[in-house]
Amino acid sequence: MSSNNESISKTLAVVVSLCLVCAVIVSLTSVQLRPLQKANKAKDIQSNILAAAGIGKVDNVAETFEAKIETRFVNMQSGEFAKPVEDFDFEKTKYDAKEGYPLKENGIKDIAGIQRITKRAPVYISKKDDGSTDAIILPIQGYGLWGLMYGFISLESDGETIKDIIFYKHNETPGLGGEIQNPQWTATWEGKELPIQIVKGTAAGDEHKIDGLSGATLTSNGVDHAVDFWTGENGFGPFLAKVRKGALN
Repeated sequence: MSSNNESISKTLAVVVSLCLVCAVIVSLTSVQLRPLQKANKAKDIQSNILAAAGIGKVDNVAETFEAKIETRFVNMQSGEFAKPVEDFDFEKTKYDAKEGYPLKENGIKDIAGIQRITKRAPVYISKKDDGSTDAIILPIQGYGLWGLMYGFISLESDGETIKDIIFYKHNETPGLGGEIQNPQWTATWEGKELPIQIVKGTAAGDEHKIDGLSGATLTSNGVDHAVDFWTGENGFGPFLAKVRKGALN
């Protein structure tokens, strides 16, 4: 009986020891890989910003981003440029959450389903070779069918004409709502002007309308609401109003 107990105790000791060793190895690996994971996430976001600016695939994403894109921060209420966010991290989807405020409690209709909005948000300004503004890239997010959709909308230097729209993170149904990533659909946004409305049927000939996604009404509505919110008075609207008056010239 004593021998059996000793055997069980030894087995448990070995199992616990192995678990502890494995936990330590996993923790160390996670810590060591964290900078690489962070760099890869930043690279992915930067690639999408470059794509939204009309800059195709490049060999060195970080270097091209540094050369072509200026990152600024905007006071969402005044539309003025604000001081940078400390320890800015590209992989974050919300900035200054503690400084932000809930929409509904402040009498703002939450059409995008984001609940809260930051007081400062990043904007990305693409530059031409002569230093003038080529495009303004705004981060947008809004609730689709299954969750929040994250993307960028790119505007010409006039602050009104759409250059591109890109969604890089979402949970929409492949083949239906997932078509928000289809280049054929996003290409239909080019040259359209704010404000935008996504409609059923055909939007041909109307500079303010986009064809909705077939079989994905809720996703289309989500994109519509997200763009409407972020380019409107409660989003980047105050900033875009200043751009239209020549704030970036």
